[in-house]
Amino acid sequence: MYSHSVPSTTATALTPDDVVVAARRLIASDGLDAFSMRKLAGELGVNPMTIYLRFDNKDALLRAVAEQSLRGLVLPERAGSWADQVVDLTVALRDHLIADRDLLRMLDDAARLGLGLLDGVERGVTLMVEGGFDGAAAVDAFRQLFWHAVGGALVASVFPAMPGATSDLPAVFGRAERHPVTAAHAVHFGGVERDEVFLAATRSLVAGLGRAPAGEVGP
Repeated sequence: MYSHSVPSTTATALTPDDVVVAARRLIASDGLDAFSMRKLAGELGVNPMTIYLRFDNKDALLRAVAEQSLRGLVLPERAGSWADQVVDLTVALRDHLIADRDLLRMLDDAARLGLGLLDGVERGVTLMVEGGFDGAAAVDAFRQLFWHAVGGALVASVFPAMPGATSDLPAVFGRAERHPVTAAHAVHFGGVERDEVFLAATRSLVAGLGRAPAGEVGP
């Protein structure tokens, strides 16, 4: 029995939001792969059919869980230069997606991702307009930052830590006859800090956007 069980007498008062909150808590503690409607019913102290009266199926419930989590994005304070604010927002988007590592797996439509993060999209497009972009150029500029954040979250979910330096790197990368440029730089390959890499890449991307004439940012 789960420590947060709800007495079965509350079944008739159980709201869809109650179900989503409990499902999100269960996924956070046990992982998405271990999640089941039967386990959730045990968590809530109800018959599984009670949950199906609120959600047609497991997929519908998981979409609701993902959308609730996305809406929990806390936007950073607006402080510093335009570039600082854009970097802060991009990092906040990526960090929010990392916080619920199973989140992206629950979404079967990329459009839901953007709709769930609508507050972040509003802030991002606003910043692009303030940076001199307009119309499609503002959307295209923010789109690059948005998918950069999503990509950073996906990398983090697959690789909890960046690959570290190994003693055989020269042997792996140092085949000068086939990869001369890589071999020449083999000494520089090694362990990196994931957040530092993402932050550096974000700053480079934002710097490029800042130098691009309005209307000349492609998708």
